[in-house]
Amino acid sequence: MSKISSLSSAIRLFFKRPYFGFIQGYFYLTTEEIEKIGSLVAKREDDIVKKYEKGYASLVGEGEAVAYAAARMGFYDLMRLQGIGKSDEVILPGATCAVMVNAVLRAGATPIFADIDPDTFGSSSQTIAVCITPKTRMIVAQHSFGIPCDIESIVELANLRNIFLLEDCALTLGSMVNNVVVGNFGDAALFSTDHSKPINTLTGGLIYTKNAELARRLRISQTDCPDLSTARQKALWRRFLLEAHYCVPGRYGRMVLIDIFASIRKRLTHSEGDFLADDFSASSVTNYPYPARLPAFLAAVGLIEVRRWAKVADERKITLMRLLDTLTECRSGVYLPAAYKNKELQIVPLRLAWSQPDGQKVRSVLRHFIHVPWTWFMSPIIATKEPLENLGYYSGVCPVSERIGPNMVNIPCNLDRKEADLLISLIRKINL
Repeated sequence: MSKISSLSSAIRLFFKRPYFGFIQGYFYLTTEEIEKIGSLVAKREDDIVKKYEKGYASLVGEGEAVAYAAARMGFYDLMRLQGIGKSDEVILPGATCAVMVNAVLRAGATPIFADIDPDTFGSSSQTIAVCITPKTRMIVAQHSFGIPCDIESIVELANLRNIFLLEDCALTLGSMVNNVVVGNFGDAALFSTDHSKPINTLTGGLIYTKNAELARRLRISQTDCPDLSTARQKALWRRFLLEAHYCVPGRYGRMVLIDIFASIRKRLTHSEGDFLADDFSASSVTNYPYPARLPAFLAAVGLIEVRRWAKVADERKITLMRLLDTLTECRSGVYLPAAYKNKELQIVPLRLAWSQPDGQKVRSVLRHFIHVPWTWFMSPIIATKEPLENLGYYSGVCPVSERIGPNMVNIPCNLDRKEADLLISLIRKINL
């Protein structure tokens, strides 16, 4: 009955306008640009990838960036090059994606879960300190939703014990702590360009570092990585065209319905999906190479995204401030995390996020015009259907994440000015 109800709701969304999601489609691309990108499918064009890597790195700082077909593949490659394996421990936030845990298990190491800081929703230096043992080889410090975590304290912890520090910037690009861009505090940083991330290349990610020798070793390893198959790249291209057309507020509900039918077809035909989705569990078996190179046609998309970033980042910062003002006006006692008022931080938001006791009620109101099933970190280790024990997580390990997660609320900030105006007008009309 619940499945029928869910499908019925999705069908109603087909006619829903506007409807806001957390993926921003490629509405800005011209027909000529789309045709040029399509001509690169299944072709290896190393120069395009290198230009994209250089352009992306310039958004972060003076370091170098090495691209992969997914950020977690870069994470895995980094651990391998650091010699991390059996008997080693890697500290991760409990509020993370299953693919990060999968990469640690794939490397043969043990994931150790630290709790999050309720003021930032990112990694907590205090709980990381408790997790450190003589076996700790790497600390992953996560910046969530565009909000920098308490990275300066985490740097002190890592330096004191000579532990490799990786900043997880998958959800954060351009944000600063005391005028230093996140990604420049650790030994290296991970950036994701998945379709729900700050820069959207559909799938992909990069490892950024200011350590020239580490960058050299990563690049050698990347060169040896295989390409995604032609069939896989064509599937990604078809998905790209869908999202380019439908992932806008006027048609987003149709994208939700398309995804439901695609999921049904995949189950019935046992066919591969569009994305790289075999590493959301504890298994190390995938039907695509792991790690793999970033396809050239997606790097070409990334080059365009990099050129747009300064304008996009400014739009998102303005949208955040307007949303914060709107929430303050419309709802007394809104439970916004303290980070949004921290003058030491400059936040380029991906989402406006908060948690409050009646968060489920708030989501039920917002669902009429926001795709709330994509709310992040409602439980530790998201995006897996596998029991969390299989991934090494046990109930009670991260009590803050477990307590605030079910009441999380997310509002998209990846909007242009016109879309933001429309979203804010809808928020003002409802009773949060």
